[in-house]
Amino acid sequence: MSVLDAGVARDVADYAARVRSALADLEPDQVDDLTDGLEANLTDALADDGRTHHGGLADEFGPPDAYAAELRSAAGLAPAAAREGAARAAVTAPWRAVRELCRAVLVRLRSTRWFPGVEDLALALRPAWWVLRGWTVAHLLLQLTSVEPYPAFWLPSTFAGWVVLVVAVVASAQWGRGRWRAGPRGQAVLRLVSAAAAVASVVLVLWVPAAQRSDLAWMRAVIDAPLEDGVVVAGERAANLFVYDADGRPVDGAQVVDQDGRPVTTEPYGGDPWAQQQYWPDGAAGPRFHTGATGDEGEVRWNVFPLRSAPSEAFTHDDEGVWRLREDADELVAEPRWPFAAARPVTVPGASATAAPDAATDAATDADPGVEDAATAEPAPTGDAAPTPPSGTAPPAG
Repeated sequence: MSVLDAGVARDVADYAARVRSALADLEPDQVDDLTDGLEANLTDALADDGRTHHGGLADEFGPPDAYAAELRSAAGLAPAAAREGAARAAVTAPWRAVRELCRAVLVRLRSTRWFPGVEDLALALRPAWWVLRGWTVAHLLLQLTSVEPYPAFWLPSTFAGWVVLVVAVVASAQWGRGRWRAGPRGQAVLRLVSAAAAVASVVLVLWVPAAQRSDLAWMRAVIDAPLEDGVVVAGERAANLFVYDADGRPVDGAQVVDQDGRPVTTEPYGGDPWAQQQYWPDGAAGPRFHTGATGDEGEVRWNVFPLRSAPSEAFTHDDEGVWRLREDADELVAEPRWPFAAARPVTVPGASATAAPDAATDAATDADPGVEDAATAEPAPTGDAAPTPPSGTAPPAG
């Protein structure tokens, strides 16, 4: 190719880009239909006329705007607005400049040997992009609405999430195929959404696997971490405790503590929905979680047995971020099944003579060490009989 031919090719590309810019108010498909093969037509027209090219192509074919107007007229399209408002022109000028630059770059790339094959491959892969665009939009919508319980996912885990995903992918594919059309403003909004989805899709494709690996590592750390609390029976962790009294009767709401008064719990991660154990009782439609009892100051206690259970929708976060039952979720709480209706009665050594002190007795003992424990004191005699002092103790002075 001679230097003159290279200059003609550049001028043809610039002229065609300006023609397309004058048609920017039309739909992209319409612009492509009107300007399909424009560069080749201009080059052939110059060659057929046998004229020597001088300066810009505007001298040969007229101003690009006039050429674009002829294309509109030939296609039966309405002419573009004669003038734009000053404010609108100022706003759209940078956008049009970027579009014109992109078209010029595309024309240059199409003149190379390697780009046409890449462009054909990209066109063949457009359906994959339509699916990815729909998935991205659905992912963002599900995150904003908190429909999905997990922030990072490849496929939804709820029925509502699948509905949103399918609708988004179908809408993206139909729009990409040109089956669904909107007005100029609607197309502008859709192009903006598509551009934002292109950026977001790159971020999500890189972020989702990293987030899932992080979640998996955290769960593994929780599983492998040594237990700081819990009850182990025969080498197996106890999930719940059932207390029976000495007569073998069930004790509901028993508060269990150790020798130092520390709460004994079977849920080391009670109140943490990500770490707390899930249970699938027979006949349950979904997983259930143990729930603690509410203390007199509103705190959640996990040493009150037996523990009840409820589905995930029965819980909510309070203002302090504590995971607790909703106030209107009592009907969702299920009572546990006791191992047996009654246990065999037992005899506790010293139970008849020694009982656990109550708070009032403790307070009295702390105030006056001479006060005898009410639980261990001998019962007062009835009638007029005077108490018999212990052996070796002189009776009090009259």
